[in-house]
Amino acid sequence: MTIPFLREGERLVRVHRFRFTGGRGCALGTTDILVEEELGAVADPATRCQARPDHPTRVPRPHLYVNAETVEGAVSACIDKMRGGTAGDLFFPQV
Repeated sequence: MTIPFLREGERLVRVHRFRFTGGRGCALGTTDILVEEELGAVADPATRCQARPDHPTRVPRPHLYVNAETVEGAVSACIDKMRGGTAGDLFFPQV
């Protein structure tokens, strides 16, 4: 897909937000997942979408960033990496 109004060096990204709910002990825990989908020409289609856990004040651990060709693939791979973790496992404290 070519986006004619972009200039060299510019890119257009579609942002998707998902909420993952899973069991945490005897309660439910929720984690937001952010997926950035790059539109237009991509050098490597396997990196078109990047997913990561999302938090308003904390940065996710680098090993939780996931690349995929599709939004669904990125969300699925991110959930697989997050499954069973706690908030402390997912995020570094804000510096």
